[in-house]
Amino acid sequence: MPDHSLPVKPIPTRRARGCKQTSRPATRVLSLSLVLLVAGSPGWAQLGEDRPATAGGSQAAAQQCRPPGTVQPRGRIQRIGPLPMDIRANDMQAPADAPMRFRDDVLLVYGDQELRTDELIYDPETGQVELPGWLEYTDAVIRMRADSAAYNTETSAGRFSGVDYYIAGAEGAGHAGEVRMLGPERAEVQTFDFTTCDVDDPDWQLKAGDVELDFERGVGTARDARLEFKGLPLLYSPWLSFPLDDRRKSGFLYPQIGASSDNGIDLAVPWYWNIAPNMDATFTPRFIGERGLSMGGEFRFLTRRQAGTIQLDVLPDDREADRDRWLARARYSARLAEDWTARANVNRVSDPDYFFDLGNELESSTIQYLRSDVRVRGQGRFWAMTTTFDTFQVLDLNVTDEREPYNRLPRIEFDADLPLPNGFTFRLDSEAVYFDRSIGVTGLRLDALPELSWRLVRPGGFFEPRIGLRATAYSLADTDAGAENDPSRIQPIVSLDGGLVFERETASGRLQTLEPRAYYLYVPGRSQSDFPVFDTRELTFGFAQLFRTNRYSGADRQTDANQLTLAVTSRLLDRDDGRSLLDLSLGQIFFFDDPSVRLPDEPEDDRELSATVGEINWRPSDRFLVNAGLQWDPDDSQLDVAAFGLRWKGADARQVQVGYRFRRDRVDQFDIRFRYPLTSELNLISRVNYSLEDDEPLELLAGLEYESCCWALRTSIRRYVRDREADQRTAFFLELHLKGLGSLGRRPYNLFTY
Repeated sequence: MPDHSLPVKPIPTRRARGCKQTSRPATRVLSLSLVLLVAGSPGWAQLGEDRPATAGGSQAAAQQCRPPGTVQPRGRIQRIGPLPMDIRANDMQAPADAPMRFRDDVLLVYGDQELRTDELIYDPETGQVELPGWLEYTDAVIRMRADSAAYNTETSAGRFSGVDYYIAGAEGAGHAGEVRMLGPERAEVQTFDFTTCDVDDPDWQLKAGDVELDFERGVGTARDARLEFKGLPLLYSPWLSFPLDDRRKSGFLYPQIGASSDNGIDLAVPWYWNIAPNMDATFTPRFIGERGLSMGGEFRFLTRRQAGTIQLDVLPDDREADRDRWLARARYSARLAEDWTARANVNRVSDPDYFFDLGNELESSTIQYLRSDVRVRGQGRFWAMTTTFDTFQVLDLNVTDEREPYNRLPRIEFDADLPLPNGFTFRLDSEAVYFDRSIGVTGLRLDALPELSWRLVRPGGFFEPRIGLRATAYSLADTDAGAENDPSRIQPIVSLDGGLVFERETASGRLQTLEPRAYYLYVPGRSQSDFPVFDTRELTFGFAQLFRTNRYSGADRQTDANQLTLAVTSRLLDRDDGRSLLDLSLGQIFFFDDPSVRLPDEPEDDRELSATVGEINWRPSDRFLVNAGLQWDPDDSQLDVAAFGLRWKGADARQVQVGYRFRRDRVDQFDIRFRYPLTSELNLISRVNYSLEDDEPLELLAGLEYESCCWALRTSIRRYVRDREADQRTAFFLELHLKGLGSLGRRPYNLFTY
């Protein structure tokens, strides 16, 4: 008998008496039957979604229950085409009127499949194969052992007793008391179990009394099925079915459980319906303790040219809000022709407080608008055209009617980028938009910006002059008395952009660059005070703004300019892979004339210098990143904007992420997240997001993670701002993760962003 611990061993190389065949032998059918049988067992794991073994998106080193070197790596399946089968044994008998017998260290090799046993009996007349003693079978995806086996190659029927199996490239393993092959496509299993823990002493096991496997339909059926954890039953079902292959299967998914201070217990039990190979649906009853029972549904479909998702969540008669609540979403995309696509995105909720009351994220409380749009896009080699219809649902009650976003019904964009001879390029950005709203000015806006540029690039630098002409015209309705209904403007835009690149090798062998850049912009002023403001806002000032032709988004304002930007960037590059280890940028705008174009609520600006903008990114390794940025106002000698970020991931579970944001008189916040191992199996996670401007926390989170080699338990408590009135919500999360199977419970969100 072999060693039942089944260590991974190479096949011994030796000369042995035997024979080689190229025909389809009985042992090939036997081995393939064993593969089908055991490959069906892990189908249980497809009942739930397997999640990463660590929380918060961090990737700590995974623990293994089996010692290193004993997990067989997944190999490459080799069963295509005519392959020779090699049977080796120390003793072989092939009498004319009796079955063939192979004895003493029998080894059968066929492609990636190997079968070892002490005795193999094969009757060519009846196709009966007998293995009266132990057998070991190994291939690219499975390794198994059985006490005895019998199989008939003519009827594809057989029996295997005392089966132990191990899944290659994973921790999955289990036992089957007896397996009966009822034909090429059906099998029955008695006393089946599966785990990713230590097989001899598992912390959790998936068990079943009787299992029927239908390989033709790709479906297995289990009776008396139960999931046990630490000897205690977690789930039980007298009957259930599960998939044996990648075909999807209808059934319940794992429940999601949580709790919060204002909603009470929150339990969701999704049920998945596999309607067709290209169509499915998920129905999710959700019980919210303080509000009632809701029902959610999601329908998905996919064809060769189309794809779509429809979601509807309904909470009838919310006990807290005393009204019906609902959320509706739809996503649709289609390929209309070779270069034409269509897309629809619809979002609506019953009331502005929906995400405050029924959402689980801090970000959901900051949603001001829900956008719905339909878009058709076509493109060629040098052009692109997009037609969009979009509307907005306002969720922020502080937004007045006069400040609600306009519906664009439609917005038609046409862009072109045409290369010309001798380094010239012609570009065109144009759009036609009709703006509609229940209050205020409405109407049509036409805008076009054709540009001609010439770019000269050399190893030591570049130079690019550009000239453009921006034309904008309106056809307005509901204007104020005395205001024009059809204002227009034409503005030339001239820019000169040039830079140099100097390089030197440092003492450490790295490459350092020095890249000075100058950008001159001239745009003559045009009166635009009578123009409406449909979709135009002042852009947030940053390093990229130093080289833009307009400081506004949208076409309602085109800034006038007579200015020069001077900037410099220095990089430290790794010569081996070109990766930037350190880059530092610094820049400022010099104004020769005061800008005269502004928005209605924008103050006059008569400064000669812009804020000094600086950015730095330091990446000494893949596990460490520091970035920072600032804007310094030279006139007021004050800091306008500052940002800092640090990310570090240790070799083990240690992980830290620090962030800080500052904008004068508006934002002053810091955010600290960390994960620290208290022991090799227990980790502490925490987050503190605090507003120094308001002197109160925005979010506090603390939790513990316990992780063994085959399961993990995560628990956390979270207190965060749930609405714009700074009301706080306290939520509790608990998740049990069974590696290789799935998770029970709910985690709050990914704590780390990388």
